[in-house]
Amino acid sequence: MSKSKKFIEVGDFIGYEPTSEDISLAHQRAKDMGVLPNSYTRGLGRMVGCLGEVVVNKYLPRSKYTGDTSYTYDIRFRKKEIEVKSKTCSSEPQPNYSAFVNCSKNFKFQNDIYFFTRVRRDLMYAWLVGWLPTKKLLSTAHYVNRGDTDNDGFKFKSSGLHLEISSLNKPKDILKL
Repeated sequence: MSKSKKFIEVGDFIGYEPTSEDISLAHQRAKDMGVLPNSYTRGLGRMVGCLGEVVVNKYLPRSKYTGDTSYTYDIRFRKKEIEVKSKTCSSEPQPNYSAFVNCSKNFKFQNDIYFFTRVRRDLMYAWLVGWLPTKKLLSTAHYVNRGDTDNDGFKFKSSGLHLEISSLNKPKDILKL
């Protein structure tokens, strides 16, 4: 098995080099999905999101991809419904970076777990950065509005739930469910 097919621990994160098959599958899913309503990237982020789903699905043994039939979660793993959230990055993520769920204040959450990834802009590397049960996410994260800025001066491009990656459970801990 080549190195590109292995998940490796990178500090508290799990790193992965997507294969050409992973990228092809993500591309097909992104193409099938089309541009989502209210997409601030106008569809450009869908490839990153789909690749994040492919990588998480591959990491979780005996998990089932459900994103093509469910709008509230992407993967079923050990009777848990998991929604994967991915962000584009240009460098290795840091614990103080943001984990984010785009949503309105009155959004109805219909899954058990949120799993967060970072995918390098060129799609050649992905990091599994952590996860939280949805109930804990709702009690831990704080809501930000589009246009708000954080302590580092980052301006949020959409409204939703925000917390630091350091607040998440380690990716490998999900295997203990």
